[in-house]
Amino acid sequence: MTEAIAEMQISRGTYYKLETTALAAMLTALTPGVEGASSTDGTLTGQLRALEEKVKKLEQGKRRAERLLLLTRRVVKPGPSKVKAGRPPGSRNGVRKPRNRKPVLPSSMPTPPSESTAPLTLTKAGESGPRSGSAS
Repeated sequence: MTEAIAEMQISRGTYYKLETTALAAMLTALTPGVEGASSTDGTLTGQLRALEEKVKKLEQGKRRAERLLLLTRRVVKPGPSKVKAGRPPGSRNGVRKPRNRKPVLPSSMPTPPSESTAPLTLTKAGESGPRSGSAS
């Protein structure tokens, strides 16, 4: 120690101050989980303050999220949604197919009277023909 003081040409007080600073720096570097650059003043007190501030911000964010959830549940009522998922059928490429409509049945359409719809009667020879007003 005396040789180091004489070689560096410093006082004994300066030597002990440098030695104490060097030992503190080595201990800080070897301590697991301690990040000297990220804390406010590089001590455990600074880290504790930083963590308390982080907890405070996280609790505030949690309260905000819970309040938003409560308001959302009040606005959006539970139950099935009325909107179907996906695009309407047949609307591919922007072209919609016409709706399927019920076909018009021939029985519901009025038909003009014709000879084919007149009742048929059998004649004596067994031939069919239109019905006549007189029976022979």
